[in-house]
Amino acid sequence: MIIELPSMVAGRGMADALVDSLAGDLAGAVVVLDCRHLVTGSPSFAGQVASRVLGAGAAELRVEGAPEAFAAHLREAAGRLGAAERLVITAPATLA
Repeated sequence: MIIELPSMVAGRGMADALVDSLAGDLAGAVVVLDCRHLVTGSPSFAGQVASRVLGAGAAELRVEGAPEAFAAHLREAAGRLGAAERLVITAPATLA
């Protein structure tokens, strides 16, 4: 299950809409948050995505290519949920 983020994301409503677009039950699933195009994301968006995905029992929320500030928001949210071990953040790609 993959959620591809646009360049800017903000708000709980936007997070809900993107998570709702996933088909099927999230329990036990690996959800990939594709952040390769993301420039900026709000703390409320990050918190809601973490809450909806990890709170639904996903085995893992894998975050690819997130800017460091957004990754920090996700880490904080996962920590509040007691689910930090199920959040996997890969380093953003560097331009050659």
